[in-house]
Amino acid sequence: MGGDWCSLVVLCLGAVASLSAMALVSIGSMTDHWTLTTVDRTSVVKNGLGNESGYMYFTRNRGIFRTCFSLFEERPAEGTPGLFLNLVDDWCYSREYHLDSLRQFQVRPPNITDHAAVHLQLKRSTPALLFTYIVSMSLVGLLGLVGCWQQSANKLITTAAAQLLAALIGASAMATWHAALFFEMEKVRDEGYPLSWPKWLQESTTVTTSWSYIVTWVGVCLTLLASLATSASAICLRSRRSRDWEDNSLRLKLKMSRMFAQHAYFPHDMRNMRSSPSIPDSEFRDYPTMPANFPTHNMIKRGDREIPRATGSVHSPAVINEFNKANTSANSFNDYKKVVTQLEDSKF
Repeated sequence: MGGDWCSLVVLCLGAVASLSAMALVSIGSMTDHWTLTTVDRTSVVKNGLGNESGYMYFTRNRGIFRTCFSLFEERPAEGTPGLFLNLVDDWCYSREYHLDSLRQFQVRPPNITDHAAVHLQLKRSTPALLFTYIVSMSLVGLLGLVGCWQQSANKLITTAAAQLLAALIGASAMATWHAALFFEMEKVRDEGYPLSWPKWLQESTTVTTSWSYIVTWVGVCLTLLASLATSASAICLRSRRSRDWEDNSLRLKLKMSRMFAQHAYFPHDMRNMRSSPSIPDSEFRDYPTMPANFPTHNMIKRGDREIPRATGSVHSPAVINEFNKANTSANSFNDYKKVVTQLEDSKF
């Protein structure tokens, strides 16, 4: 009972952690609050650019796919090229991934520097890895459901390994995001990147991480926790199966020992029978100590059966008792074979 409780509770914890991880990573991937870029509008107005509509002059949130402006802050004027209203009524720009170049089988767009090319590939890798994570976790959920339904320790171990792999994929996505942010802020000097902005604008801009980034990291960590819980559940289930196997083996051995105790026939039993005053010694004359499976001078054939030869009356109680013992020896041997077969076939 303890093994059942351990396996069930830990498996439920692993399932909750796995579902929560998928939900958190999905929410973090689709929201636009990975970084918060704060711009001092006083410096912008002071430098005579208060009427400019470029995104770099406004406080903004940025996600994997969009750069958005809060409704409570200043933002570019409506009608600015590329500006659209998203589903939660924020005005946004779509981030540039140069998908047209990919459709033309050009991994690297023309007229960009090497650092810009590295930044672009890192930026592309993040959503691709996050999508791979979500797909793999969906498949892992189906595998875990099958393992739970069948109570299979091997399938649960496979599920835990797949969850660990998914956690590594999610961590790789976060690593590529950090690397892309580093290249953008510190390495790339192409037009439109922070290092190409005026010095005063760089000093007036502050970039910090926001809640979408934290939610995604929590989801990745929960994936690792789900992997550990699933593996622990498999260990509990295997431990319970081991105890059940040992109990069944012991039960079969006791059954076989009890069978031997009921059907054994040894010479010392004959001595005990001879010591009984109710049975004359003539009943045991020339009687075999073990039932034979082939004709001997001590056996006579009557019909389809062989019965022991005795000098006394064949209808005496002692002869009838020994005849019954001889008949049950074959059944004892068959029962013994069945028990041994069960012991050999029982497995972990």
